[in-house]
Amino acid sequence: MHDRIERIAAKVKTSQQLNLEGFSKNLIGAMCRRGELIRLTRGVYISASEGRQLTPEERCIAVTVALAMSHRQAVLSHASAALMWGAPLLGLPPKVELSLPRSNHRHHSQVKYHSCRSEVCASAYLIGGFSVTDPLTTILDCARTLPVVQALAITDYFLHRAHVNYQDVHTQLKSTSGYGTNSFSLIAESMSVLTESPLESLAMLRIVQYNLERPRQQLEIRTHNGRVHRADFAWESLKLLLEVDGLHKYYGAYRPTEEQLRRDALRQRSLELTGWTVVRATWDDLMNKPQVVLHRLMRSGVKRLER
Repeated sequence: MHDRIERIAAKVKTSQQLNLEGFSKNLIGAMCRRGELIRLTRGVYISASEGRQLTPEERCIAVTVALAMSHRQAVLSHASAALMWGAPLLGLPPKVELSLPRSNHRHHSQVKYHSCRSEVCASAYLIGGFSVTDPLTTILDCARTLPVVQALAITDYFLHRAHVNYQDVHTQLKSTSGYGTNSFSLIAESMSVLTESPLESLAMLRIVQYNLERPRQQLEIRTHNGRVHRADFAWESLKLLLEVDGLHKYYGAYRPTEEQLRRDALRQRSLELTGWTVVRATWDDLMNKPQVVLHRLMRSGVKRLER
């Protein structure tokens, strides 16, 4: 993760750095007009040849790094911090989010400022040489400002990689009140150190929202042919599995190949021959018609819990 940030940051140059390399102000302007340099923000550039090779996510990181270079007293926070930490994002941040220790009256079309956050800034981490909010702060900021599905995916990412302690996160989410905290309790109930992808985060969120009995995650099952498979979600007493198909493109992941889809089909057949019932769900199923999937689980014996 840090290596990737450093690799992208090495391509980004301030006008002062370009001056030291022998590029005058006039030459920099001429190179921009000729399309040889790309201006990421005022006074910060990347060569066009290198810029064209970047993925959309890497381009977003380059712009984030550029604005961090021009705001040395600021700390990258919220979705921009999640991006720098390598968390999976369902959409790239439209603006770079910066936290400042004191009040701020500046305006920048590419930046969303968060002022008077001296404690947050003091506890920042360094990633690739840039100040970024610590994992717990990033989780709380994202839970307050992003859709619950996205905030939960970020929370699960930090938990799964042991960047934060589960109990610390749970306590903070359950005890924090005030503006923007409506989703905190839902995230606290849905988060898990065992969740491995945003789609699994979404599936668990729907299970919690429908108040269904909780499944085991990542259960290892030995099938009739001796192979061991890990199930996304399992209700052991019912011999029922919920398997999610990662067909949604999100940043930090990829669509499964045809070969992976073929393997999934063979895996399902193997599990069924061992006596398990397999319910499959895609991102579209769980996002747009979750009741279809959840009602099927209930028809298969999954109970609704008493509130």
